[in-house]
Amino acid sequence: MSRLLLPIDHGPRAVDEPARAALLHDLRRLPRRAQQVFLLNRLDQLTFAQIAERLNLPLTRVEQLMIEALHSTSAKPLAVNAQATRWYIRLQSPAATACERIDFRRWLDASPVHLQAFHATELHWRSLLAPARELGDQGWYRTGRAAFSLGGCSLALGLGAAALLAFGLWSSGV
Repeated sequence: MSRLLLPIDHGPRAVDEPARAALLHDLRRLPRRAQQVFLLNRLDQLTFAQIAERLNLPLTRVEQLMIEALHSTSAKPLAVNAQATRWYIRLQSPAATACERIDFRRWLDASPVHLQAFHATELHWRSLLAPARELGDQGWYRTGRAAFSLGGCSLALGLGAAALLAFGLWSSGV
């Protein structure tokens, strides 16, 4: 199937500045985990299996997060485009079976609209490279779950301080 999927830097479609800014805005609105999965795949070129192992996620969850990333940045909510997106992501998964690949070929051959939608999905995928580079420019997505939010870090620090205070009060009272 790799012959159907275009390489990451295979002639990225030129995207004007307002469109790039809109794509970046859409990517920033994704949940952090979806952003992380998307950036690990898009920038670090990790496979879905590698991402699943690295983040301790089921492979199906990685696929769902990738579909969410593509859908969130797509302007065309047509059903055929949603199908094309699901096929595009599924075919990149190591869990895609030979039967699924045959089903995809049948779907693709069933209508010229399917081929157009799949091609549009590939072009859209390529247009996300520049916004992805900007979103991941600090490399935050390579860190573990603990670094995802200041809220989570603040909560952990607060609980740690409360535990130390409680332990200090408890030990002085004994």
